[in-house]
Amino acid sequence: MRRVPAASAVLVVMVLSATACGGGGGSPKPRSTVRAADAPRTSAPAPRKVVIVVDGKKTTTMTTGTTVQQVLEQAGLRLGRYDLVKPAREQPAGDTVKVLRLLSKPVTRTVHVPAPTIEKKSSSVPPWSEKELRKGRSGVKIVQTAYVRRKGKKVKAVIAQKVKRKPVARIVAVGPKAAGTGAAARLNWSGLANCESHGNPKAVNPSGYYGLYQFSLSSWASVGGKGRPSDASAAEQTYRAQLLYNRVNGRWQGQWPVCGKFLFS
Repeated sequence: MRRVPAASAVLVVMVLSATACGGGGGSPKPRSTVRAADAPRTSAPAPRKVVIVVDGKKTTTMTTGTTVQQVLEQAGLRLGRYDLVKPAREQPAGDTVKVLRLLSKPVTRTVHVPAPTIEKKSSSVPPWSEKELRKGRSGVKIVQTAYVRRKGKKVKAVIAQKVKRKPVARIVAVGPKAAGTGAAARLNWSGLANCESHGNPKAVNPSGYYGLYQFSLSSWASVGGKGRPSDASAAEQTYRAQLLYNRVNGRWQGQWPVCGKFLFS
């Protein structure tokens, strides 16, 4: 076996190494490094102006906070246990943050809203009377209340409310508020009223007589009156007293035995 000189062996090794590193002569290329040209650059947000409204009083602050909580912290505003914040603390902060200081835990309750009444004039309905055309329905709303401080005093206030069901108006047809009653309208009804009740349409006699002309409830109902005479207007009481006079064919003695004579004074 032929021996290879040591110098030749060294030369072979060098050639093989150069070939493995890219072939040919020259020095090996260094390992390239990939640069993330589009990597996002992070920087602190620029300060901006935010208006903070606490119980209606405005203050302006410069802040770098992005959430409501951060804005309030940077402004040095500490919130109480029940304070309301809008937008919510964890929400992004806009140009305005509103804070309502509460002195107590909010209480939520359901409130029924009475149905309004709409009156429509109608000539087909008797004077001083009404006819229901549509029944009403009460509404429902959710009301939230809490104690707040107003002008240095602790007061209970509505802090939020939401309509759950709108009320439906009751509609009634109402007759004329005045009407002629023939010859009875020409009598001295003010004279009778002064004698019976001293001209007080709200007068109530413990014996069961009411209003200007001291109607009994039965006589009032007999001429179309509703409720108590003393709750009706003076004009309606006079109208129904004249109806009563006509109803008994002018025999006033049975209705006003003491004061009836003043009808003719």
